[in-house]
Amino acid sequence: MQTSIIRSTGYWVPPNVISNEELVESYNRYATRFNSDNAAAITAGELADVPLSSAEFVKNASGIERRHVIEKSGILDIDHLRPHITPRPFDEVSFHAEFALKSVKIALEKAGIDGSDVDGVIVASSAQQRNFPGIACEIQSLIGSQGWSFDLTMACASALYGLNIANAMIASGQAKRILVCSPEIMTCINVHSRRDVHFIFGDASSAILVEAEDGQAGGWDVLGTHTKNKFSNNLRSDFGFLNDAERSVEPDFSPGLDQDGQKVFKDVVSFSPTVARELMDRLKIAPEDVRRTWLHQANIRMVEMIAKRILGRDRTPENAPGILHEYGNTSSSSVVMNFEMHSDDMAAGETGLMCAFGAGYGVGAAAIRKR
Repeated sequence: MQTSIIRSTGYWVPPNVISNEELVESYNRYATRFNSDNAAAITAGELADVPLSSAEFVKNASGIERRHVIEKSGILDIDHLRPHITPRPFDEVSFHAEFALKSVKIALEKAGIDGSDVDGVIVASSAQQRNFPGIACEIQSLIGSQGWSFDLTMACASALYGLNIANAMIASGQAKRILVCSPEIMTCINVHSRRDVHFIFGDASSAILVEAEDGQAGGWDVLGTHTKNKFSNNLRSDFGFLNDAERSVEPDFSPGLDQDGQKVFKDVVSFSPTVARELMDRLKIAPEDVRRTWLHQANIRMVEMIAKRILGRDRTPENAPGILHEYGNTSSSSVVMNFEMHSDDMAAGETGLMCAFGAGYGVGAAAIRKR
């Protein structure tokens, strides 16, 4: 049976930045106008008012101070509240594929690998720009890979679900080199008019190059991967291909992102560490043997509690680093970004653990060791 290694990773974030103060100022203008325009209905109890937000509330609730976004003006425009993206003709590279290529090229260049040497491409992200052909098919063609490709969607755990599949396919001998990329354009999914979610997401793309171990020095041994689900409707996005049909029945229907934040927090903080610990138990890795855990960046309190339950000790910036303050929640790309930014100081032979968790609920974990 072949064993796999992470040969390289890469990430890219847009240069456009929105601070908490900018985002809240825009949101509060929207909320104030909505409440004024609908004052009579709100007074009559027919509509709920839209509560105001603050930069302090956002930071205290999430740990986020700013986020990088693909397009800034549309998000801050209270008549639009989403990025402006110009449609492209069919003969041009799709926006999503172009976004993915930013991190793909970095990972390939770091490994010194040409795209033609990649056997398979998995686009693992919260959503894809279109249903078919797969964005992965487009990326496969763009990098010159002659193998297979497919899209995978498992919300914020997508990248580690992709890594789990890549690890299994390499172990079974079906491939020798697989590219897992996670282009997350979450500001197009987010609902910037809702106080509880308007601040959560940023945009980023990440990539992982997974290879069969061939004796070459460097990289990270993949000791094992594990994924597990427990269905929940407490965090969902209703954007999809049925929306136009639904609007034909109910013209005012507006799909969007919805969550019961308190339930999600309680459930995920309980479920995620058990999945990570199951992997550790299977591999006979004790908590004290894990130098560092790289966690999905959803919420700073979740990071602190999940890290403590995985590691059996209090979370510190050294044993469970965070990037929320700068990038916000970039869905499945965040765990790869976190690893990329906080792994160079680890010594050969040291063990780390990736863990990502999100809607579904889906949890992915990967134990890796520096070569």
